Amino acid sequence: MKNKLLPAVLLGAAVGGLVSLIDKNTRESVIQGSKKAIDYAKHPDELKNQFASNSSEPSKFEQIKEEVLFWKDTFEEIRRNNPELEESLKNAKAIFDKNKDQKHLQ
Repeated sequence: MKNKLLPAVLLGAAVGGLVSLIDKNTRESVIQGSKKAIDYAKHPDELKNQFASNSSEPSKFEQIKEEVLFWKDTFEEIRRNNPELEESLKNAKAIFDKNKDQKHLQ
Protein backbone atom coordinates (compact mmCIF):
# COMPACT_ATOMS: atom_id res chain seq x y z
CA MET A 1 0.00 0.00 0.00
CA LYS A 2 1.56 3.27 -1.15
CA ASN A 3 -0.79 5.76 0.45
CA LYS A 4 -0.72 5.39 4.22
CA LEU A 5 -2.55 8.60 5.07
CA LEU A 6 -6.06 7.19 5.35
CA PRO A 7 -5.12 4.17 7.50
CA ALA A 8 -3.01 6.41 9.74
CA VAL A 9 -5.88 8.90 10.16
CA LEU A 10 -8.33 6.11 10.99
CA LEU A 11 -5.89 4.57 13.47
CA GLY A 12 -5.31 7.97 15.08
CA ALA A 13 -9.06 8.56 15.36
CA ALA A 14 -9.57 5.15 16.95
CA VAL A 15 -6.76 5.71 19.46
CA GLY A 16 -8.04 9.22 20.24
CA GLY A 17 -11.54 7.87 20.79
CA LEU A 18 -10.28 5.19 23.15
CA VAL A 19 -8.16 7.67 25.09
CA SER A 20 -11.12 10.04 25.47
CA LEU A 21 -13.15 7.19 27.00
CA ILE A 22 -10.80 7.19 29.99
CA ASP A 23 -12.83 10.13 31.35
CA LYS A 24 -15.85 8.80 33.26
CA ASN A 25 -18.21 11.60 32.18
CA THR A 26 -17.34 11.08 28.52
CA ARG A 27 -17.81 7.34 28.84
CA GLU A 28 -21.23 7.75 30.48
CA SER A 29 -22.27 10.28 27.84
CA VAL A 30 -21.26 7.90 25.03
CA ILE A 31 -23.12 5.01 26.67
CA GLN A 32 -26.24 7.14 27.16
CA GLY A 33 -26.10 8.40 23.56
CA SER A 34 -25.65 4.87 22.26
CA LYS A 35 -28.66 3.68 24.24
CA LYS A 36 -30.74 6.52 22.78
CA ALA A 37 -29.60 5.68 19.26
CA ILE A 38 -30.46 2.00 19.73
CA ASP A 39 -33.84 2.93 21.19
CA TYR A 40 -34.60 5.24 18.24
CA ALA A 41 -33.51 2.52 15.83
CA LYS A 42 -35.99 0.13 17.45
CA HIS A 43 -38.78 2.76 17.63
CA PRO A 44 -38.31 5.27 14.77
CA ASP A 45 -41.82 6.72 15.30
CA GLU A 46 -40.68 8.27 18.59
CA LEU A 47 -38.00 10.21 16.75
CA LYS A 48 -40.52 11.39 14.14
CA ASN A 49 -42.91 12.51 16.87
CA GLN A 50 -40.15 14.38 18.66
CA PHE A 51 -39.31 16.37 15.53
CA ALA A 52 -42.97 16.94 14.71
CA SER A 53 -43.67 18.35 18.19
CA ASN A 54 -40.83 20.87 17.83
CA SER A 55 -42.12 22.10 14.48
CA SER A 56 -44.86 24.19 16.13
CA GLU A 57 -42.18 26.59 17.36
CA PRO A 58 -40.87 29.09 14.79
CA SER A 59 -37.54 28.05 13.34
CA LYS A 60 -34.40 30.12 13.83
CA PHE A 61 -34.58 31.07 10.16
CA GLU A 62 -38.11 32.40 10.60
CA GLN A 63 -37.10 34.33 13.72
CA ILE A 64 -34.13 35.93 11.95
CA LYS A 65 -36.28 36.68 8.90
CA GLU A 66 -38.87 38.43 11.08
CA GLU A 67 -36.12 40.41 12.83
CA VAL A 68 -34.60 41.54 9.52
CA LEU A 69 -38.00 42.57 8.17
CA PHE A 70 -38.72 44.51 11.36
CA TRP A 71 -35.46 46.45 11.11
CA LYS A 72 -35.94 47.02 7.37
CA ASP A 73 -39.37 48.52 8.02
CA THR A 74 -37.99 50.60 10.88
CA PHE A 75 -35.21 52.03 8.71
CA GLU A 76 -37.66 52.74 5.90
CA GLU A 77 -39.92 54.60 8.32
CA ILE A 78 -37.00 56.65 9.64
CA ARG A 79 -35.99 57.42 6.07
CA ARG A 80 -39.47 58.58 5.13
CA ASN A 81 -39.88 60.72 8.24
CA ASN A 82 -36.40 62.27 8.19
CA PRO A 83 -35.25 63.14 4.66
CA GLU A 84 -32.63 65.52 6.12
CA LEU A 85 -31.06 62.65 8.04
CA GLU A 86 -30.82 60.56 4.89
CA GLU A 87 -29.16 63.44 3.06
CA SER A 88 -26.71 63.97 5.93
CA LEU A 89 -25.78 60.28 5.91
CA LYS A 90 -25.22 60.35 2.15
CA ASN A 91 -22.97 63.41 2.53
CA ALA A 92 -21.01 61.75 5.35
CA LYS A 93 -20.56 58.62 3.23
CA ALA A 94 -19.33 60.71 0.31
CA ILE A 95 -16.79 62.45 2.54
CA PHE A 96 -15.52 59.13 3.94
CA ASP A 97 -15.25 57.68 0.45
CA LYS A 98 -13.37 60.76 -0.75
CA ASN A 99 -10.93 60.56 2.19
CA LYS A 100 -10.45 56.83 1.63
CA ASP A 101 -9.70 57.38 -2.07
CA GLN A 102 -7.20 60.12 -1.21
CA LYS A 103 -5.38 57.80 1.21
CA HIS A 104 -5.13 55.12 -1.49
CA LEU A 105 -3.63 57.61 -3.94
CA GLN A 106 -0.87 58.69 -1.54
